[in-house]
Amino acid sequence: MLVVRIGVLQSWLSERYLPFWEAFLRELGLEVIRPHREAEVPGLELPAPARTVVAEVSDLKAQGVDYLLLPDLQLGVDSPRAEGQSPWLVNLEAALSRFIPGMPPSLVVPAELNPDLLGLAAEIGQGLTRNPMVTRRALERTKYLLNPEPPRVRNPSGGRAVGVIAQPYVLTDPESRHRLVEGLEGVGLTPFFADLPPAKLREEGRQVAELDLPTHLEAAGMLRYLSRLGRVGGLVLVADEEYAPLPSVMRKWASKGAKPWRMVGLLEDWPPVFEALAAELPA
Repeated sequence: MLVVRIGVLQSWLSERYLPFWEAFLRELGLEVIRPHREAEVPGLELPAPARTVVAEVSDLKAQGVDYLLLPDLQLGVDSPRAEGQSPWLVNLEAALSRFIPGMPPSLVVPAELNPDLLGLAAEIGQGLTRNPMVTRRALERTKYLLNPEPPRVRNPSGGRAVGVIAQPYVLTDPESRHRLVEGLEGVGLTPFFADLPPAKLREEGRQVAELDLPTHLEAAGMLRYLSRLGRVGGLVLVADEEYAPLPSVMRKWASKGAKPWRMVGLLEDWPPVFEALAAELPA
């Protein structure tokens, strides 16, 4: 009997949703396939977060998975506002299909966990196994994972701290984060990341502007929270109009604040911008 093979990502906020879904799929008796660590697509000129996820899905396709488990970053929320939207934000499957023809079919799940997902999990489990009893047993064994501990962010205690704001999948991308840390430390600055849970950051974001998309609210929440922290001397906003857009209202909000700030693009040369920001901060 052939076992259904489900490909899962190691990027694009996978740390927020994968602990439950990977365990649940394995309990269903399915084979969960991860991309190889060295997965890459030669010659692909994309910024790091997008390049990483395209390489992972290309690798999973080559491994012959039957389905892809993809995250819905917006948690089922649709927005009538066109500004600040991108397929990479609102429809990852569509964005990936531009680069990967013949992708396996996708199972799309919210990029966060909560107990309300039991119904969706049961639907997906029964669709994959055609066995309600197996699905029910798998849920009983894994449903505790739907109540995860909020992610913890560890920030250094010293140095000239600069708050970093971006779409959350940019900040969790290892290559992008390494560039940020290396670039800021190279000019004597210390990167400081918002250390509140995503839901709390979204609450903060609602005080910045009327935004619909959860990741926009989260990024706006980072901006408001870091702007009022006394130990944060300046701000860096990282954005890309196509791959990781930020709402324009965030620039206006940052401009009205008292702290020096800069915006950098994902494909931009960051050190000169960081040097200019460092020159505005007390030694």
